[in-house]
Amino acid sequence: MADTNPPLPKSGGSGPIIIAAVLMLLLIGGLIVWKVTGGSETPKPVPTVAALPTTPPETLDNPPPPPPPPVVEDAGKPDDKTAKKALVGGGASPCAKVCDGTPSAALSSALSGRAGQSRSCYEKALSSNATLEGTLTVGVKVGPTGQVCGARIVADGLHDPGVANCVVQRFASSTFPAPQGGCAEVNVPLRFMPKR
Repeated sequence: MADTNPPLPKSGGSGPIIIAAVLMLLLIGGLIVWKVTGGSETPKPVPTVAALPTTPPETLDNPPPPPPPPVVEDAGKPDDKTAKKALVGGGASPCAKVCDGTPSAALSSALSGRAGQSRSCYEKALSSNATLEGTLTVGVKVGPTGQVCGARIVADGLHDPGVANCVVQRFASSTFPAPQGGCAEVNVPLRFMPKR
């Protein structure tokens, strides 16, 4: 007796198409979630202050003194509990993640003065490398009362870690005049060339 059942058709291969469609839907869903949760924020540009020239003028042998610290009114003696909370409390950092303030004229001037004083870091390195020259850009985050919340090298065209660390420490250990409108991030460009 002959087989009366027709042969079954072979699979058309739609499995890979279904998998690709599911992956595309997941990707689109992920993009939508990312956009809704704030993934479209763009970083705010960081203002830059002009640094004092760090090249040969003889005035750099005697850099200007740093500006006086801002006058702070005495609020009286804090009680012991408040003082301990300030030291231990782990409260909010004085600098926000995103600083919206702008550098005041006094802050820009003080940062330029500190840039001029950073030449001593470079001069020290020249004793071991007489041909060292280049640029550094220091990013400084200054809190609402003038305290430095962070300092880092943003661009390094000098390629000398010793000078970079020394310059960052000079800025990080400073207190500056308060910026306008809260904390501010400022890029300070420095150019180092040997005196001729």
